[in-house]
Amino acid sequence: MKAQIKLSGDLLVASLEDGSTLQHEDATKLADLLWANNVTAADVTMIDWHQDADAALLGGQKVAIFHRLRLHEQAND
Repeated sequence: MKAQIKLSGDLLVASLEDGSTLQHEDATKLADLLWANNVTAADVTMIDWHQDADAALLGGQKVAIFHRLRLHEQAND
């Protein structure tokens, strides 16, 4: 399932293709929520600072989300 992630204040907000949203302040916890909703690293897009500087994730948040999702994927191989 595809998801687009943006920053909204202190929350990381993931909009899923089925219309639902997931949110959390912690990038790793959001990645766990994404995984629980069948979202893989390949399914994730993130708002870029060129698109919307206020909604763009920080570099560390991006890395944390992708890293955690890939760990989940490797554990299921």
